Amino acid sequence: MNLTMTQRRRIRTTVRYAVILIWVLFTLLPLYTAFVASLTKYENLGKNFLFPTDWEWKNYVEIFKRIEMGSYLKATFIYALSTAVINVVLAVFTGYALSRFRFRGKGFYSGVLLLTQVLPQVVIVVPVFLMLKKIGMYDSYFGVIIVVVATSMAFPTLLMKSFFDSVSIALEEAATIDGCTRLQALFRVVLPLALPGIGTAFGLSFFSGWGQYLYPMLLTRSAQYTPVTVGISRLIDNQTPWEMVMTGTIISIIPAVIIYLMVQKSLIKGMSAGAVK
Repeated sequence: MNLTMTQRRRIRTTVRYAVILIWVLFTLLPLYTAFVASLTKYENLGKNFLFPTDWEWKNYVEIFKRIEMGSYLKATFIYALSTAVINVVLAVFTGYALSRFRFRGKGFYSGVLLLTQVLPQVVIVVPVFLMLKKIGMYDSYFGVIIVVVATSMAFPTLLMKSFFDSVSIALEEAATIDGCTRLQALFRVVLPLALPGIGTAFGLSFFSGWGQYLYPMLLTRSAQYTPVTVGISRLIDNQTPWEMVMTGTIISIIPAVIIYLMVQKSLIKGMSAGAVK
């Protein structure tokens, strides 16, 4: 059977939307299940999980009484925001240096950056734990932030390098002719053109810090320094009813989802503009 061009286009469009719909369902179904479980009594878990008949909103109040949810959320915000700010500052200067300067060991440094991304966390977590324990940074904000930044700065740095590569060096040369120093040219000419990249690096670093689990789990003990991901996992250790675990899960993702919805256009724009050319 010969199909017209219009019919082929309609079939491709239908298949494309069907694949997207299936992907969305597989992505959202676990979240919907967790949300329903957070509103269900313990004895009714597993019954009519798609269309529950009873809703228990009090779980969202009860969880703040059972565990130190406020402290967990505060620590999570501190880790996420600190990771984002420090990563952006380091990525700007390091990415600029890799883009503009020639120096001995440049290739080696780039390789080390990539190595931090492919090296499994479990390989370095024990040495990191022993080191922080020895220098007195165990169970502290600063200890966790250092480790998270060190293991997550590679992508923002390479992203900013890509942005700086796309900015013509002639613009900087023109600024220096007008009397700007190299640093002034960076801040007045290059960085304004790289703002999409800075926003993208900040957003990705923020979400990386928000979702950290392994390092905070091993490097923190007190609730004050425990992020929400680790706090919820300790609920399971304490045999807390599963509706409380699901309630904590939903609470932990709500701020991240809200922030993502606010910056998604900037993230997409920055990722597209900073793609490897």
